[in-house]
Amino acid sequence: MKSDEFRKLTIFRQVELLFGKGRHVLSRIYLFYNIHLYTLSGFYAEIWYRQADNKIDRVILLDPSDVLDLYDNQIGLSDIAGTLGPKD
Repeated sequence: MKSDEFRKLTIFRQVELLFGKGRHVLSRIYLFYNIHLYTLSGFYAEIWYRQADNKIDRVILLDPSDVLDLYDNQIGLSDIAGTLGPKD
């Protein structure tokens, strides 16, 4: 699946795919959110989870450069190994 196809899905289906077929890479906290970074088919997506409401508010697709900027203090080569090329 390409990122354009993923973007057109409902948030429920996006989350279902990320949990089922994606690979969790890293997590971070921002304000009231626990944000979880996943990779799926060669692209990156964040799930924004608000623990106080037990609710996923959004799913955001990221460019690899954004991933490096947002997770630069946590990221290591083992975190991104095998995620740079497209996978089906």
